[in-house]
Amino acid sequence: MNHKKGQAVMEYLITYGLALFVILIVLAILVAVVLPSLQAPETCQFNQPGFGCSTKNHVLVSDQNNQVKLIFQLDNQQGKSVIITGVLCSSEATGDIRREDFDNGLMINKPMPSGSSISIGATGAEIAQEVICVDGAGNPVMLAAGSNFKGALAIKYKFSDEVPGAPERIAIATLIGNTQAN
Repeated sequence: MNHKKGQAVMEYLITYGLALFVILIVLAILVAVVLPSLQAPETCQFNQPGFGCSTKNHVLVSDQNNQVKLIFQLDNQQGKSVIITGVLCSSEATGDIRREDFDNGLMINKPMPSGSSISIGATGAEIAQEVICVDGAGNPVMLAAGSNFKGALAIKYKFSDEVPGAPERIAIATLIGNTQAN
């Protein structure tokens, strides 16, 4: 009689143990196959109105040294002319961008009429200078092609009709995308 109870317990453990093992294997396969294909959506969204960067998709490029560079189109939706004085691509969160971070960014002096757009960072663009993405310490961000980048795009600007010497303003966008090979 004891022998039949032991056998029933063993059959129960083996049957349910195998079922759990098969479920774990299926979950592992799903994680290995599905997770790499899930990617964050490409985003370039300013936190405040006035500028846009989503009319044309931005491009994050990893060069042969895995240094990340940004190519994008900036749209002036301010309702009046501005002068762009700096561009910064950073791996920092949007709330962590400071004025002194622009020392590591692209310094320019580009007038931008209301309603206009300019391309920045591409060969042949209105501003062909490269926008190199940096980390919080000012070092270039290094990512292989196909890697996910999350950070911020910051624009330093002033209005064309402002009083000379007025402090420059900063507009910050959330920037998410996958790097592409150069």
